[in-house]
Order: sequence, then C-alpha cells, then structure tokens
Amino acid sequence: MEVTSPLFTDLTAEECTTVSGGSTQVSFDLNTFLFILGASVVFGNPSNDPVLAREEYLFAFESAFVFGNGKKKR
Repeated sequence: MEVTSPLFTDLTAEECTTVSGGSTQVSFDLNTFLFILGASVVFGNPSNDPVLAREEYLFAFESAFVFGNGKKKR
C-alpha cells in the first residue's frame, strides 16, 4: 500500500498564489543601480581612490528593486 504525504499534493493556481504570498511582481531596474553607483564614484569619497564601499553597493542594489505597483522599495 502506497502512503501519500500531504507535503506532495497538487496545488491549483489560486492555491499557489496564496502560498507564495500573492501575485507581487518584482523586477530590477539596472539604470537606477548604475546611476547610484556612478553618482557614488563622482560625488563620493574625495580621495584619489574611486573604490566604493560595500555599503554603497548594497544601497544601490536594494534601491534598484521595483515591485508590482511600480513603486521602488524605500
């Protein structure tokens, strides 16, 4: 006798949407990412070293996400 596990049941599209937290679409705006990195290089640390800090990369990365309603993450 085969025992079926409740972990492996077929789901409908509606159930998948509920399980995944809704139908929010997320995209990445490369132009925003590159703009922030460029501005960080130009207007950032006034030393002769144009190397960006890890925090600057992280800020640019997080700021470039666009969610389904068209608003950027703040």
